[in-house]
Amino acid sequence: MLWRWRRRLRYWLHRDERARLLREEMASHLELKTQELMEDGMAEQDARNAARRQFGNPTARQEESRDTWLARWLSDLIQDTTFAARTIRKQPGFATLAVLSAALGIGACSLVFSIANFALFHTLPVRDPSRLTSISNLDLRDGRAGRSMTYPDFADLHQAASFQDMTAYFAFLPASIAGGAEPQRYWGTIATANYFDVIRPSFAIGHGFDAASDDRKGESPVVVLSYPLWQSRFAGNAAIVGNTIELNGLKVTVAGVTSPGFRGVESMFLSDFWVPFSMLDTLADVGMRGERLTDRGSSWLSAAGRLRDGASVAAAAAELDVIGRRLSAAWPATNRDRGFHVERAGQLNPGMRRMIVVFFNLLLAVSLLVLCTACANVANLLLARASARQKEIATRLAIGAGRGRLVRQLLTESVMLALMGGVAGYAITRAGGAAIGSVRVPLSLPVDFSIALDYRVMLFSMALAALTGVTFGLVPALRATRPNLTGALKDERASIGPWRRFGLRNILVVAQVAICMVLLLCSGLFLRSLQSAGNIDTGMAHRNVLMLAFDPSLNRYSPDDTRRIVDDILTRTRVLPGVESASLTSAAPLNMEGTQNGFTAGGQKTAIIADIYSVSPGFFDTFGIRMIQGEDFRPGVPADDIAIVNQALADKAFPKQNPIGRTISYLGRTVRIAALVATAKARTIGEDPHPCLYFPIARELRGNDSLTGITLALRTRGNPASYTTAVRHTIARIDPSLAVFDVRTMDAQIAKAMFLPRVSAALFGLAGLMGLLISTVGIYGVISFSVARQTKDIGIRVALGARRGQVLGMVLRQGLTLTLAGSAIGLAAAMALSRITASLLYGVSPTDTLTFAAVPAALLTIAAVACLVPARRAARLDPIRALRCE
Repeated sequence: MLWRWRRRLRYWLHRDERARLLREEMASHLELKTQELMEDGMAEQDARNAARRQFGNPTARQEESRDTWLARWLSDLIQDTTFAARTIRKQPGFATLAVLSAALGIGACSLVFSIANFALFHTLPVRDPSRLTSISNLDLRDGRAGRSMTYPDFADLHQAASFQDMTAYFAFLPASIAGGAEPQRYWGTIATANYFDVIRPSFAIGHGFDAASDDRKGESPVVVLSYPLWQSRFAGNAAIVGNTIELNGLKVTVAGVTSPGFRGVESMFLSDFWVPFSMLDTLADVGMRGERLTDRGSSWLSAAGRLRDGASVAAAAAELDVIGRRLSAAWPATNRDRGFHVERAGQLNPGMRRMIVVFFNLLLAVSLLVLCTACANVANLLLARASARQKEIATRLAIGAGRGRLVRQLLTESVMLALMGGVAGYAITRAGGAAIGSVRVPLSLPVDFSIALDYRVMLFSMALAALTGVTFGLVPALRATRPNLTGALKDERASIGPWRRFGLRNILVVAQVAICMVLLLCSGLFLRSLQSAGNIDTGMAHRNVLMLAFDPSLNRYSPDDTRRIVDDILTRTRVLPGVESASLTSAAPLNMEGTQNGFTAGGQKTAIIADIYSVSPGFFDTFGIRMIQGEDFRPGVPADDIAIVNQALADKAFPKQNPIGRTISYLGRTVRIAALVATAKARTIGEDPHPCLYFPIARELRGNDSLTGITLALRTRGNPASYTTAVRHTIARIDPSLAVFDVRTMDAQIAKAMFLPRVSAALFGLAGLMGLLISTVGIYGVISFSVARQTKDIGIRVALGARRGQVLGMVLRQGLTLTLAGSAIGLAAAMALSRITASLLYGVSPTDTLTFAAVPAALLTIAAVACLVPARRAARLDPIRALRCE
């Protein structure tokens, strides 16, 4: 077999030698025929001419001979590729425009594909990842999966014979790590002791849990560290395995460090460490103590299972469906309408997939529009270039080249340009992926959007590039190889005056402008939305407010110690120079992770959902929330049964009534309303007025029920960020083991709350700019080509008395007519599509008058400028030279 490949390789490498021998053989045949005719009495020149006539076209004969060669396709491909590269090198301007246009479209589509690839096809860096599955609760009423499950339900799943083993885990466990440096809060996973036996990641050093012992209470506490935490916190010390570190004030033994690529099973959510269930009661007071292992009504766990050999995901799903129905019948109070969903592990949580589907579909639509615009521009450039090469193509046809051969040659050029665009597009995709990875959402959880570009993304980019090259290069190739041979050989150009409005090139320009109009209008709407979001009244005085969080519960303090530490922090920071007021809150405003709960008012049976805040006295002064009626909580005064409400709650619970002194029922207790405050934004910047309940924080100091700890807020006289060091030192003097985290100003908090309008404006703005760039190049190219083709016509008009202004107007009219036609189509399409984006807009109508007036005017202005350069060139033509140019 090897010798055959060597023979073929030698055969392919000696292509030029075979061609030389073929030419020599044909020359010898001609010479022999000439000698034969001369022996019959013909003169030498007559004999030579007769021999050539009898032999036929030498080029055609060489082509016929090559058809008998082995691997002719490879020889032709090498020849076509070489010629295409030489042709492209001769026209760098054309190549740059074509490659740039293709790169923008391919890069946009590849970036969207990389997001889908990450969400749906991401493979975990574990052994045999195809056998690892993710198991979650399924709500049979609405079909929504991805929900957490109870520990008793997880224990019942072991009946399924399709799995070798299963593990349960909770992936959002906060913990403070001290020792050797300032204490910091990290996020980890608490799991059953067989977690690493089921998941099977590799380890940089050490090993995972001992599945036989680490789930038993009383066992020595152990921890497995992630590679990034090992490097950043412990400087990559290999001797750490077997030694102890301090986790939430508890001495734990380090069992191992995972490999660099493994950060847990949950896609996008990163774990810094892993601890076994044996530490559930001792690690932290997070409401997850041992009693939750027997509570069938408490859903808090995720699960993963490794399939047995020969078992499929479908078979496992069918088996879990039977178990779910059995549990629903046995435990109707907790398991009614509840089933199980199983899928390959490593994908985005199915519940989150539903949340982002609208935004993803918008991205996909935008990227396809950009690709269509780019491809139309490439096709237009290829049409112009093919038209300019009519004489060359006609000459090649005249000397015997087949049309199919020329089409293949032209397609090779277009595919090569598209592949170059694919390479550049892949570079754009990498840059876009890095930009997405740097995005930080306004959450305390460790969310990571880093997108790893694997072989699928590269193959997609190249396949899309090849498809683009073939699809949009085929029509120009077919049109170029169908010339009028007589006229083309005489270098006669058909007149294509302004009356030919509906040629293919003009249609492509109209399509480009229409798509550009849609993209620009969407960009305008989202930019207006961002402007509107920035002008939204938050109901707070957000200037000069510093916030930072801490969580005493992570150090496992007693309630008395927690109260003492919190009181000391509040007292000492209030007296810092430059601090006007200070307060504590269970959650900062404009934080999407705050607590929500229901209450009833005035004998109503329907619960009203409100945002719940636990705050200290001075909260409303610190955040600048206006007190309408009543008074704030008083320091040192018991306030177990009073609350403060905002205007939105009062309007909903007590319409047209004074809420002061009225009562509500909350979590089984009666609460009296002591004060009324103005409505401030609670969770998001664009939300409608939402009910809020404020309780005294002195009643409950557990701190991390909402995973955000306790937030200390200070109003300062100067730049709030400059007070950070002083506040940190004050807290360190009170308790050096207390981790401080989430340090930010209120201005930064508002900027985070504008995450969605900022991202939307950035993405659609970028898409609009790309569409505008491509369309401007397309319009300029069409008008320039038209002027070049009409040089003789323009010369005749000028010679007959046409003024320069008339010529200028004629060319401008042609370009603006195309722009107006495309703009009209784009406006109609945008009107129909804009309502889809209404849910993502803040304070802006999807048919905003200013946007729909300014964008077309701007596009027409830019198109006029693009047309002006070739139009001025046409108006300055010398009629004598113009008449002689052909």
